[in-house]
Amino acid sequence: MLDALPHIDETVEAPDSPVSLLPSLPNILFPDFGIAQVPTLPDDLSPAPEQFTVDTDSKASWAIACILEAEERISRRKALADEYKAKLDAWLDTASRQDDNAISYLSFLLEPYVRDGVSKLRKSKTLSLPTGTASMRKLPDRLEITDATEAIAYCDAEHPEAVIVKKELNKSVLKDLILKRAEPIPGVEAELGGEKLYVKPLPPMPKQK
Repeated sequence: MLDALPHIDETVEAPDSPVSLLPSLPNILFPDFGIAQVPTLPDDLSPAPEQFTVDTDSKASWAIACILEAEERISRRKALADEYKAKLDAWLDTASRQDDNAISYLSFLLEPYVRDGVSKLRKSKTLSLPTGTASMRKLPDRLEITDATEAIAYCDAEHPEAVIVKKELNKSVLKDLILKRAEPIPGVEAELGGEKLYVKPLPPMPKQK
């Protein structure tokens, strides 16, 4: 009797999609494994059936095939989500373009009137009108460094107070101190890297000449 195996949901498309009617590769190659279900505990919480273990090449091949198909489904979902997001972003940009232009144009026309109206007010800096309020606010000053090397060289010589010497920790040295020399460093956490399973499909077979 087969061990209890994890159930893989193979219906990844819409119910009426022809793709959902096709059997998956794991179910074709390993039909006995593919029909297994995840064991569920009964109401009396009696022990579950023995857990499935990978202890043969067939079971390992089944697990690899299922992992690869799951990764492919995730990849397809992500591609679909990215496609929809790109379409929504394009729609939003197109749909809002006319309103953005109207806001910019009307703001350009309105600004001189509001600036003049606010200048005549004694206390308030807001012009109140029947449909809304308008005010003038100072925007933050803008500074953009277009060539950091050139700017640092000049300020180093002429205005050293404008140059900040930044201290950074050397992670390579820290790893050596903590992981190899076992020296604790306050404020730093480190752990030895473990191993992680990576599954890749087999390379395609060369074509026969």
